[in-house]
Amino acid sequence: MKEIVIIIGAVVLASCATVGAVIDGGKDLTTSVIDSTVKTAGNITNSALEDVAAVVDTVAESTENIVDNVVDQVDEQTDELQEEEETQEK
Repeated sequence: MKEIVIIIGAVVLASCATVGAVIDGGKDLTTSVIDSTVKTAGNITNSALEDVAAVVDTVAESTENIVDNVVDQVDEQTDELQEEEETQEK
């Protein structure tokens, strides 16, 4: 009977160590997955924000160029009209 208790005790101790190792492995795996997921999501978010910022800059530059062109064209046309008026007055 004493031998059976010793054998059962040894099996229980060995299985406890195995269960502990499995739990620790599961914790390590879970924390690694969460850490990788959060880092990846952060990188994707940063990249998306940089892309959006680049698009906004490009649109702003394009709009600025268009506005400058319109201002120049209007200025040239008003100058021509002013010259015609001065010529007619003389």
